[in-house]
Amino acid sequence: MWTYLAFLAIIYVIYALKNYVRILRFIFTLDGPKTVPILGNVNAILEGNLIQRMTNEIQDYGRIFRLWVTFLPYIMIVEPEDIQVVLNNVKHTQKIFFYKLFDNFLGKGLITQNVEQWKVHRRLLQPAFHRHVLEKFVGIFSEYADRLVDKLLEKNGKDINITVFINNSVYDILHETVLGTPTNQRRNDDDPFRKGQVMMVYRLARPWLLIDWIYQLTAAGKSEEQQRRNIFNFCLRKMKEKREFLKKNDSLIADDSTIRRTSLLEYMVEINERNPEFTERDIIEECCTFMLAGQDSVGTATAITLFLLANNSKWQERCVAELHEIFSDDDKRSPTMQDLKRMKCLDMCIKESLRLYPSVPLVARTLGEDVKLGKYIIPAGCGVFISPYCTHRLSHHFPDPHDFKPERFNSENSEGRHPYAYIPFSAGPRNCIGYKFAILEIKSIISAILRKCRLEPTLGKEKVIAKFRVTVRAQGGLWVKVRARDEQYESGQLD
Repeated sequence: MWTYLAFLAIIYVIYALKNYVRILRFIFTLDGPKTVPILGNVNAILEGNLIQRMTNEIQDYGRIFRLWVTFLPYIMIVEPEDIQVVLNNVKHTQKIFFYKLFDNFLGKGLITQNVEQWKVHRRLLQPAFHRHVLEKFVGIFSEYADRLVDKLLEKNGKDINITVFINNSVYDILHETVLGTPTNQRRNDDDPFRKGQVMMVYRLARPWLLIDWIYQLTAAGKSEEQQRRNIFNFCLRKMKEKREFLKKNDSLIADDSTIRRTSLLEYMVEINERNPEFTERDIIEECCTFMLAGQDSVGTATAITLFLLANNSKWQERCVAELHEIFSDDDKRSPTMQDLKRMKCLDMCIKESLRLYPSVPLVARTLGEDVKLGKYIIPAGCGVFISPYCTHRLSHHFPDPHDFKPERFNSENSEGRHPYAYIPFSAGPRNCIGYKFAILEIKSIISAILRKCRLEPTLGKEKVIAKFRVTVRAQGGLWVKVRARDEQYESGQLD
C-alpha cells in the first residue's frame, strides 16, 4: 500500500515539475522588466511603480512579456485580441494562486472562489443585478448623494480632499444596499469593515510568509485572522437579524412578484431558502466580498471623475447643461433609472475616467489549456496577468492616451474599437458582477453634486498621482474647490 502511494506521489511530482519546466522554458524566451534576486519583480510591486513602468516601457518588451513574482513565472498580455482569447474562454476562469492571499480580507466570495464554486454562486446571484432589481436601489443612491451634497456645501468656497467625502458616502450606501442597514441604525463602534488591511504586498516582500502555516504564526497573520473573525461574526449577526425580520414579515415566500428585495443580504437569504447549496456561510462570505470590494473601487472611480471634471471645466459644464435638459429647473427631483440612462455626456466622462484610472489595475488568470497568441504557444497552467491600466493607454487604440478626452466614447468614435480595448470591470464570463450597480451609483453621486455644486481645481494640485496597490489610489488625495452653483454665481461667471 505504501509503495503504491509513494509511486503515485512520484508520478504526480514528475507531472507537476514537467509542466513547471515547460512553463519555464517558455518564460525564458521572453523579455520583461528588470528583476532582482529572489524577489523577481516584487520590489517594483512594493514600490508601487511596476504598472507605471510597464506602461512606459511596453514598446520595449513586445506583445507578450514575462514577470517574476518571487520564484513564480508569469506572462503579461496587453493587446485586446490576446486578452479576448483568455478572458472570453470559460476554460481560463481559474484565478492565480495569489488571489488566495485576499481570502482573509475579501472573504471567499465571487472574486477569490475556485471555478466550481464561482459557477454556482454566479448563477444564483446574477439575477440580483438585473435592471428591475437595480432600479430599487436608485432611490437609496439618490438619498445618500443628496446628503453628501449638503456636506459639500458646508465647505462652500474651500479646498477639500474630495476622496474623503466620497468614500464616506459610498460606505454608507453599501451598508444599506448590501446589508440593509441605514445610517441611523448603525453604531460606529460596531463596524469592522474599515479596520482591515490587505497583507498581500507584505507577504510578497517576505516569500516565506506565502506558506500559510508560517504566516499564521506571525503577529501580522494573527491580526489578520482576528480581523477576519470580526467581519465574519458581524455579517453572521446581520444575516440572523435579517432572517428573523423577514420571517416576522412573512417575506420568505415563493412568489417572486411579492418578495421584498431591499438589500442584497435579503436577496441572498431568500436564495438560501430555495437553494440549500447556497449555504449560510456562503451568504456571509459574499457579504464580506460585496462590502469590501465595493468600497475602494466605486469610491476611487467617483472621486477621480469629479477631480477630472474640476480640472476640465468645458466637460463639467457640458454635463451640467445635460442635467438641466433632464431636470429643467427642478433641483429637488431625484433621478429615475430613465434619467440616469439619459446622462450620455456624464457617461462618457465616467468611462474616460475609468480608462485613465481603472479601479483594479491588474487581473490574472491561470490557463486551462495551451493557448496560441500570435507566434507564441502559451503552456497550460501558466499564470497570465492583464493590466487594464496598460491596455487603456495603448496609443494605437486611444490616441493621446494620457489626455482626458471623453469624446472617445461617443457613438461615432467607439464604433470599430476592439471590445477588449476597454476593460475597467474585466470582461468575459468572470467579469465584475456588480458593474451596472457601480455605474448607477457613480452617476447618481456625480449628477447630484453637479446639479448644486461647481467644482474648481486647487492650485498646485491639478494632477492625479496614481498609486498602485490592489486598487488604484490617488497619492496625497484629490483636492478640489467646491462652490455653490447658485444663480448669482452662475450669472457672474458663465457666458
